[in-house]
Amino acid sequence: MASASGGGTMKRIDHFVGAILRAVPCACLLGLFALIFINVIARTFQLAGFAWFDEVIKGLFAWMVFVGSAALWRENDHFQVLWLPNALPVSIARLLRIVIVLLALCFLWTMTWYGLSLTLKATAQTPILALPTSLFYVAIPISGAVMIAYSLVDLFRLLTLKENSQ
Repeated sequence: MASASGGGTMKRIDHFVGAILRAVPCACLLGLFALIFINVIARTFQLAGFAWFDEVIKGLFAWMVFVGSAALWRENDHFQVLWLPNALPVSIARLLRIVIVLLALCFLWTMTWYGLSLTLKATAQTPILALPTSLFYVAIPISGAVMIAYSLVDLFRLLTLKENSQ
């Protein structure tokens, strides 16, 4: 009984994380679109120039890219070449998928570790708004940690999957 409840809780958490992972890049894209549109209008009609414009654009773009990558990773919707795993026998394809997940975990661990190091070492501020640059960099370890978590779930599923249930 407790495991069914735990499974439901995990599904709710996963659903919540998925909603956040989709909302953040969408909000960033909307913000980017609005800022670029306003800037084009302002420059076209020589209304004003926004000195802070580039700072905000860089931050929104960083968050959109990294959190968007985590969203695609969660949904297994990133670019994949599947012809080889699909052409192999089931047991060998499963072994190949395990190797791919292990390689991805190595990359993600490195990305997350160095992203966290970069975030913690960043002491600079943006010139106009005086925002800490670490606000931009922290998207790297956050998205990396999310991708590691989902990769570990995938690895667990691959390792516990029964041969005939594929």
